[in-house]
Parts: sequence; C-alpha cells; structure tokens
Amino acid sequence: MAALALAPTVVAENLHNRAAIDGLESVKAVYDVRKSNPNALDMYLKAIITNVENLEKEGVQADLVMVFISHSVKFINTAPALETEADYGDALASIAKSVETLQELGVRMEACNGATRAFDVDNDTLLPGIEPVRSGFISLMGYQNNGYALIPVYD
Repeated sequence: MAALALAPTVVAENLHNRAAIDGLESVKAVYDVRKSNPNALDMYLKAIITNVENLEKEGVQADLVMVFISHSVKFINTAPALETEADYGDALASIAKSVETLQELGVRMEACNGATRAFDVDNDTLLPGIEPVRSGFISLMGYQNNGYALIPVYD
C-alpha cells in the first residue's frame, strides 16, 4: 500500500519538458485570465504557481505576467460583493494567498479597468501588487508584440 502511495510522486519527479524547452534559458508569457468562478480561478492560480516552480526545476528563468479581465476581477479585491463573499469566502482567501505567492515568485499582475468598471470593483480595493491598467486587451497586445507567449485561462 505504501508503495502505491509513493508511485505518483516518483512518476512526477521523473517527468520533464526537455523537448519543449530544449535550449531555452528563459521564457516570457502573459496569462489572459477570464475565469468567472472563483473556485476555478483558485485552482488555476495554484497550477500557475506549480508551473513557475517547475520552470525553475527545468533551469528556465520565467518572465510572467497575468492580466485579469472580465469576471475574474470580482475575485481579486479586498471588498468583494456580499453575495460573492458569502458563497466563496474560502476560495477568495485562497486566491489572495496565491496572488501573494505568485508575486513573491516574480509574477507581475494587472487588472483591466474596463472590467473593474463593468463589475463595479473599485481599483483601490485590488489585492496588493495588482496594477490597474486602462485596458487589459491593450496589455495583451503589447505583451504579445514584445515576445510574450499568450496563455489563455478561460472558462
């Protein structure tokens, strides 16, 4: 039984991405984050933390940016709607912790002002370190034109 419990860990430790990153010393990527469910957003943020850690294990320097657009802005602030807080309080707390961890790992974060206006989120309540920008779409255009690979995080 103990051997079976260890099997997934052993297999995961033996995995790599050599074919994809052969010869790369660094990667640049921008995450287009448009999750409308905080539980799903929480799961993806944790997966991105794992990605950053795995890139480090592969010896690749990560230059990563996240741009929160659409519904996702409702979950990255310190003053969520009462209904959102009541329904998803645990997920919101976990999201805030993941945002902090990602920032500690060097991931930059932006929130689309058009989305914050549309979903009645005050830019002053965005989680610390998340920068409001005029347009998330313009950010995505700019980052892609500056060599960042687009990683869609949609519903």
